[in-house]
Amino acid sequence: MPLFAVILLLFLFSCDDAAVSKKPDPLVFISIERNEGIQQTTLYLDSGAVNRVFATVDASFALHADDLAAVSEAVAALDLEKECTEPTGDTDTPLLTYRRGTVTTTCVVRSLKAALDSLLLIPERTMLWPFRPQNEPHPIGHTILSFQDYSPLSGDEYFHPGVDILMPENSVVYNILPGRVVKYDYYDLSGGEAQDRMYFEVVVETQNGLTIQYHHIDPDSVSDTVKDAKQSGEVLPAGAEIGHIVSWPVVETGYSNEPFHHLHLNIFTRDLLPLNGLQMLIAHPDTIPPVIESVTLVNGAVSAVLDPAALTADFHVIFEGYDMLDDNVWPLPPRRYTVTVKDGKGKSLLERNSYDYLAALSTKKEDFACDYYLCGAAGMSTKGDYGPRAMFVNVTAFDEAGAAGAPIAANELGNGERTLTLTACDEYDNCATKKLGMVIP
Repeated sequence: MPLFAVILLLFLFSCDDAAVSKKPDPLVFISIERNEGIQQTTLYLDSGAVNRVFATVDASFALHADDLAAVSEAVAALDLEKECTEPTGDTDTPLLTYRRGTVTTTCVVRSLKAALDSLLLIPERTMLWPFRPQNEPHPIGHTILSFQDYSPLSGDEYFHPGVDILMPENSVVYNILPGRVVKYDYYDLSGGEAQDRMYFEVVVETQNGLTIQYHHIDPDSVSDTVKDAKQSGEVLPAGAEIGHIVSWPVVETGYSNEPFHHLHLNIFTRDLLPLNGLQMLIAHPDTIPPVIESVTLVNGAVSAVLDPAALTADFHVIFEGYDMLDDNVWPLPPRRYTVTVKDGKGKSLLERNSYDYLAALSTKKEDFACDYYLCGAAGMSTKGDYGPRAMFVNVTAFDEAGAAGAPIAANELGNGERTLTLTACDEYDNCATKKLGMVIP
């Protein structure tokens, strides 16, 4: 090969190398933080894996291939180095962290906010309701904390895994988040092969990694939009018609004395851990605090009531009461509790917070129901059916992270007169308190 040709080739190769060297390293991940740490989310752009923590809950999922392509395209169209701005402390705009090669940058990229919010974050108090008007709340009959027991057999008690929304017979249900329809069929409670029209569901896997089950849909009412979306795999938009709630035959005799026509709305992680729907749906204008009817101390085994005037044993704290949401007629359980103990001079000796119910304690609804609630222990029986409701909650049974809580050690509170204060708070931070005098000999 002539010398000039070799020199030309070397020159061209050097130009290509120079051009390649000027291209920025590909992004490895995008990470966002929202609302002062309640959500942290990392999207790995090579795989579509989304590692997400919602408070203490693992809500990770894999982004759908079509949605990953949309995010990647939006990122590729940006000059992140220019669009990044310094954080201002505005918690409404997520911090974004990205990495090129070994260099990590944290900033605010407002042009990505809509895409990141809709695909990566769990909504908080902003999700549409499944009935019209969708931007307004509707009556609630049960929550994720509600105790359920319709059986005469011990061990059949369970947590209600979703939100019961009460509406008139045959009301139309609408989709609440964009997603892909994965099922419209009978579900397990229909009794194996039996097809009970009371137990029919439409299931949507949302673009932001939630699984939403619309229970008690009339099977004859499923919309063509849902059927077409199931067949095509296209995204079912928020606001699309799902179907009608089935006509419920059971009369709720405890409070309304009317048939309990309702949609049971389950909102799960992709691992089917129930999430607290009221934390996500547009908030009720509720200003009514819970009612604390009594505060009782029981021994560590939760087998006997203790005398607070002569307290020597370790103890758990039992709440009896309820919460009235907005103008509902159905008593609901509060969401979280705090126990404090002070001495005669007002010095704080103890503060213990209960589990904050952002999510269920287990994917299995029967788990822990009779640990969180008393099911006949120490003479107190929680009830939850179509008749009466009675709630006895062991507020010290679980700690803030959802782990089993030890009883309070009486001997660590010193001797003398003590004041225990129980605070019960509902979904919207309306709180009530009740004091109990104690004497530790």
